[in-house]
Amino acid sequence: MKLYRVHADTGDTFIVAHDQKENKDRLKTENNEFEIEYVGQGTREGEIILKINGEMHRVFIDNGWIILDNARTFRAERVTELPTQEGQTLDEMIKGKEGEVLSPLQGRVVQVRVKEGDAVNKGQPLLSIEAMKSETIVSAPISGLVEKVLVKAGQGVKKGDILVVIK
Repeated sequence: MKLYRVHADTGDTFIVAHDQKENKDRLKTENNEFEIEYVGQGTREGEIILKINGEMHRVFIDNGWIILDNARTFRAERVTELPTQEGQTLDEMIKGKEGEVLSPLQGRVVQVRVKEGDAVNKGQPLLSIEAMKSETIVSAPISGLVEKVLVKAGQGVKKGDILVVIK
């Protein structure tokens, strides 16, 4: 089983677990689960036919866009494989990544407002990032305790970098 962090072109980030058994792939996100089976080649070059959760679909990739049944559905900007721990269930692996606070943009950390061990509420400001003379406040996605602060003021960050871990 493999675990991936998928960065969409919309700025959204998803954790996706992938498992393969026999001729079927299983993808699971925080909210959805898909069973995918390769059926064969489509009618145009590069098109494939997949059975997704029992329904037939034509899939084509065009400039990074996944075209599902002739409709643009998703474009991944970047995909990163994440480490997994043996013995953990799929749900535990996905849940373990929910407290990771990622940088929404490339910039420079201006101010860190929390330290390790602090209790935070969902929506509470954690730090500020400056990019192109504009400051963005990064807030807590969940309530919990700050387990790790991985950045400091003045440090440069890229979009998708882990800034803080909340448990």
